[in-house]
Amino acid sequence: MSENRVIGQGNKIPWYLPEDFRWFKEMTMGHVIVMGRKTFESLGKPLPNRKNLVLTRHLEQLNKNHPKFCFREWRGESGQMPPYQFNFSKFNENEKTEILVATSLAKLDPMDFPSKVIICGGAQIYEQALFRCSDLYLTIVKRIVGGDAFFPAFEDRFQAVEEMRDCAEFKIIHFRNRSLFPATQSRNMTVGQELLSGDNPPDSE
Repeated sequence: MSENRVIGQGNKIPWYLPEDFRWFKEMTMGHVIVMGRKTFESLGKPLPNRKNLVLTRHLEQLNKNHPKFCFREWRGESGQMPPYQFNFSKFNENEKTEILVATSLAKLDPMDFPSKVIICGGAQIYEQALFRCSDLYLTIVKRIVGGDAFFPAFEDRFQAVEEMRDCAEFKIIHFRNRSLFPATQSRNMTVGQELLSGDNPPDSE
């Protein structure tokens, strides 16, 4: 996010930082990425070589807006639906992307997936998911920008454990959920003073 916590404007990222985008790609490749419907629609397509999962209560709208994809509800590993809804090779014959849909975060159990589950926005999804996350990888954009979507407060739940990058325009800090630290260690660690940001599109359902 920006220094004033903005993560989006008009369902778009209000900055262009190719190096940050490359880092995001490297971080998420091969894993499960979870996003809201508006975030998915702002992308216009699923991201390749990742298992895409869309959180929405409006499955009919997804089907209407994206007729070339087949969206069905994810019901967990033990549910009747298969653990993926649609495979396609539009990007490359060897690259297959899976699209899943769930109506709430409560239906997602990380144990159902063999890889990491990474929350990718937007603002409402971040707010709902933060208390369930063990780690937070946040991009701090070194500017103040206007916007209509903001990253939620997290400082009371997370502590900085590593500054992963520090560039001219942004830096990336790894935070960890305070509940994972022993009480004595938690008291001895310092929370960073910067306002922190996510690095994905805004406000989703």
